Amino acid sequence: MKQKDSIQSHIGPSIGGSYKNLMKLLIINGFFALKYIHRVAIINLLSALGIPFRAYEHWKYDKVIKKIEITKPPIFILGHWRSGTTHLHNIMTQDPQFGYISMLEASFPNSFLSNSLFHSILKFFLPKTRPMDNMELATYLPQEDEMALGNIFPYTLYNAFYFPGTGMIQKYYRYVRFKGISNWIINQWKKNYYYLLQKTTYHMRGKQLVLKNPAHTARIKLLLELFPEAKFIHIYRNPFEVFLSTWNFFQKGIRPFMLQKVSDKEIETYIFHVYRDVLRCYFRDSPQIPKENLIEIKYELFENDTLNELEKIYTKFSLNGFSKAKLYIEEYLKSISDFKKNKYVISKDIYGKIEEKWRFTINKWKYQVPHISKKMVI
Repeated sequence: MKQKDSIQSHIGPSIGGSYKNLMKLLIINGFFALKYIHRVAIINLLSALGIPFRAYEHWKYDKVIKKIEITKPPIFILGHWRSGTTHLHNIMTQDPQFGYISMLEASFPNSFLSNSLFHSILKFFLPKTRPMDNMELATYLPQEDEMALGNIFPYTLYNAFYFPGTGMIQKYYRYVRFKGISNWIINQWKKNYYYLLQKTTYHMRGKQLVLKNPAHTARIKLLLELFPEAKFIHIYRNPFEVFLSTWNFFQKGIRPFMLQKVSDKEIETYIFHVYRDVLRCYFRDSPQIPKENLIEIKYELFENDTLNELEKIYTKFSLNGFSKAKLYIEEYLKSISDFKKNKYVISKDIYGKIEEKWRFTINKWKYQVPHISKKMVI
């Protein structure tokens, strides 16, 4: 496993990215640090090898996909990173009536339809578990659509992570909030995203899509423009646990594929700032969602009483087939029953900052402030 993990850490989520997209990234974001030249070389080699496959898929499927109508409103899973969005996504997509973007599709969004070779390539590069939380990784498992977009389009948050040295917070505002960029880029984002969901709908034979993307928590207005009847699930979690888990996510899941240097202090500042902005955007914009199309889930309740909380979602959105889906979900829950979470001890400094900076969610969601010496299981 050590060798596979090492190779994977060189490429991150960009294994199947467009070569044109990669060149744009280098132009937009400035030069990479020379110590990471081997990562850039591997990324460019893999992307160049995929050119003929992407061209063939565009030629064969483009006209068909553009005619696909998304008649069933997507179900969007919202929530700040490390709030339980992946767990909820994995569980909901056990129901065979739902479609989703898989790891294979997110890694090779421009070529997964036409060549099974990419399944073998991804399987080779992919570690068995996610480095930040030990959750299973596999080509068929659901993945967030921001990763797929990052392999198509340069103005996405995943691509911003590659180049943190040129301003992580500024890129969050450009690539998630779409501030300081042209209307042309915003329209291109909409166009690329809609096409991605058309392609996924085609691949999933018209099933209703369940999509997970924490960045969408601050994009509600944009999503409603594209899908006025979309359904939204917002899952939230103890802010103290969210910070520790997000910090671990950056150190183990993001830092290994960065192409520019960034300090721990800059990462800490980014986490505190973006959490506050993402949730404030959600509180501001979620009232625009029709009441029948939004449900909020507390992670701790969902974890402890999964089936009951899930049934609430089906009932709220008038989704059929819960009794049938329950059989698949129970089998999945049994398969992960021995999953071990990470454990952290929170420092006095971080404890104080979370209590001060994120007090607005601690109070709103009525979380108790943990004892400072408490070991937190994430």
